[in-house]
Amino acid sequence: MPFVTVEYSERLAATFDRRAFAHEVHEVAPALINASTEAFKTRFRRIEESYFGAAEDDLDAVFIEVAIASGRTPRAIEVLTETVLEIARKHVSGAEGRRLHVLVESREIERDFYRAHKE
Repeated sequence: MPFVTVEYSERLAATFDRRAFAHEVHEVAPALINASTEAFKTRFRRIEESYFGAAEDDLDAVFIEVAIASGRTPRAIEVLTETVLEIARKHVSGAEGRRLHVLVESREIERDFYRAHKE
């Protein structure tokens, strides 16, 4: 932990440098929340089909969730969220003639209710 989950519109597969995004998040974000680089885990999910509302057929999106252990200050979480958004905007661009939305949510996981097994 922290876990970064990224869902992105299928049309963005060619314009989203996912490896560079993850690398930069893993380099920059740990210092913001006092975590180790090794603790960060990022996974990507391609959205094959989506519906974003009426008259939104020209929209592609990237949804990023950053789950961190509880105990950080609200300001640290806010800075983390803003930083991940900035990093994502550097590594994804919209397809020609389409709009792009990039959204980031950071949330806490209660330490008392989190368990992991590592070998």
